[in-house]
Amino acid sequence: MIQKLLDALIDIVLWIPRQLFGLLVDAVELMLGWLPEIDIVDIQGIFDGIGGELLYFLTVFEFDYGLTAMMTALIARFILRRIPFIG
Repeated sequence: MIQKLLDALIDIVLWIPRQLFGLLVDAVELMLGWLPEIDIVDIQGIFDGIGGELLYFLTVFEFDYGLTAMMTALIARFILRRIPFIG
């Protein structure tokens, strides 16, 4: 009997946060509908516009490896700064 009473009390107390969360989700969904659609440019057309000289230097300097290493370092730094007593 006491367990049922506690369960009912918990349901009553948690009803307001659940309703507020539902309203917040509905508001965010409505606001996302207001955003304009972005036209996606053809990626192949962009790469076709890059000259051969630039592609040569990107290959020599290993741009793909460098970009991957930089992004990995930035993500690791972000994660490490979230750990208490380290960052």
